[in-house]
Amino acid sequence: MRPTGTEPGDFVEFDLDLIEADRRQRIRSALDNVRGRLEAELQTSLSVDNVGNDLVLSDRDGVRFSATIGANGRLVVTDNRGNELL
Repeated sequence: MRPTGTEPGDFVEFDLDLIEADRRQRIRSALDNVRGRLEAELQTSLSVDNVGNDLVLSDRDGVRFSATIGANGRLVVTDNRGNELL
């Protein structure tokens, strides 16, 4: 992030709650986009849910995939029932 309209030495305050909300919305949008393909591949219905501070894809048996944004800005979806990264 780069603040605009400030001078060197100025104190800049970032709204971390807003940044976190934006991150969660980007994850939710990405999960909504891939959910249909995962449902077709797994032949089961999935829903996007909140578990604590994390967003997950769940099926009727519970949490199936967890999601986060990696350091490079890409979405990382982890299969919780295996050791695979998608």
